[in-house]
Amino acid sequence: MRFLALMLCPLAFTTGVFVFAGVLDPLAADLGVGVEAAGQLQSVFAISCAIAGPILAILTGRFGRKGLLVGTLAYLAVMNALSSIMPGYGGLLTTRLLAGAFGALTMPMASTIAVALVGPERRARALAVVYAGVSLAFISGIPLGSVVGEAFGWRASFWLASALSALACLAVLVLIPKVPAPPPAPKGAFSAVLSWPTTGYLLVTMLAFAAIFSAIGYVGPVIGQLTGFSGAGIGAVQMISGLGSFLGLTIGTRMVETRMRGPLVWLFSAVLLSQAIFSVGLIGGWVGSAGLAVAVIGMLIGSTSLFGTAPIVQSRLAEAAGPAATLAFALNGSMVYLGQGLGVVLGGVVLAGWGLSYVSVAGMAVAALGILLALRLRAGRVSEPVQAR
Repeated sequence: MRFLALMLCPLAFTTGVFVFAGVLDPLAADLGVGVEAAGQLQSVFAISCAIAGPILAILTGRFGRKGLLVGTLAYLAVMNALSSIMPGYGGLLTTRLLAGAFGALTMPMASTIAVALVGPERRARALAVVYAGVSLAFISGIPLGSVVGEAFGWRASFWLASALSALACLAVLVLIPKVPAPPPAPKGAFSAVLSWPTTGYLLVTMLAFAAIFSAIGYVGPVIGQLTGFSGAGIGAVQMISGLGSFLGLTIGTRMVETRMRGPLVWLFSAVLLSQAIFSVGLIGGWVGSAGLAVAVIGMLIGSTSLFGTAPIVQSRLAEAAGPAATLAFALNGSMVYLGQGLGVVLGGVVLAGWGLSYVSVAGMAVAALGILLALRLRAGRVSEPVQAR
């Protein structure tokens, strides 16, 4: 039950980030902005998380982990509720920015508590369970947001996100034991965490998410163009991402446990393949059953490969960072958010300049950079923990 409560945290958080992705078109029309501008509501949230995460991890280092997580989830519930009642684009942009700033603590706090509750031999599995909450968001929370948004208006999607945050807050409050603050990180821990190869694994996270979110950040319009679906239909296709993410977490955990050599090369190659599949369908103007096949296969391969990187990166960061694990997790969370934000921004630039059909070409380019990085990490694999200097 404790890990179920921890799983609810990324479920609520991730749903809140992308709950309106399937209703971008009506949201943009209602607010009087373009779809690319509506998409930036996601990037503002994500980049705000990326900047605030490490700073908050340092400033809150002396506080108990449980109390911080409860406070963060309560804050998200309030900010999502405020987002639902904002009358204009500027107000909504502000609430998304503020929600992202403090919400950045959600994933590192949940990950730190998970690591504290198990021994080193179960670390990868514990972290995979936490990340399964992200998978649940893609398989249930975000698609449900599309369904609710179509039925009751896009503002109802934010009320759904608020309710999930409140539920997660209550679950942590009741089910999670008190977890004290970890021992102070050694002097120089920040510079040590930012040394190679730790920085390489942080960049893996950023590039993987940026490659996927150049297209998935505009999932509603993309699926709509390929299939002609809207609302509930888009939500049904979005569920494929959730299935793929569960599969990816399983594969990634297995790669860690079997000490597979160079797994990130294979995973980034799969990311590249997923974006190539989307590009073929979008640029080729595939619609109907052919477009649906592109959407389903592309999303399945993309989400599987993306989430396959999570247990690998998280486990190696936990090994390397030691007492600075919370800081390392916060930095990795920043890379998740920064990658999402950069992907949406990059997709928005392509969308504005060349049209929706080419957004996945940007993802292909980013995935190619990821392959080069993965090859560099494989060539210089260092197993010893990073020592504070």
